[in-house]
Amino acid sequence: MNGFTIDWGAIAEVFFVGFVAAVGLVVVYTLGLRLLGLGQPADPNGEHTQYAEESARTGKTPPIALAGAGLCFAVGAAAVLFGIWLTIPQFH
Repeated sequence: MNGFTIDWGAIAEVFFVGFVAAVGLVVVYTLGLRLLGLGQPADPNGEHTQYAEESARTGKTPPIALAGAGLCFAVGAAAVLFGIWLTIPQFH
């Protein structure tokens, strides 16, 4: 053996932190998309998609939902920029 050892605990820690961060980022983005869809009532004209149980969506999203969606997207963008900052050594 050449004296090198593998720190499996550190590898597992990096894996789990990366996994949790990736899942968290997807959840925040999905929540932002869901907030954009709030307040969209069914079209009163009766327009439907090809599936009978679905209808076209029209209407306005409430301002609080728009603000929440914007916050979710801002958090996601900040997480991506932070990851880039951590990855590129010239930024330190």
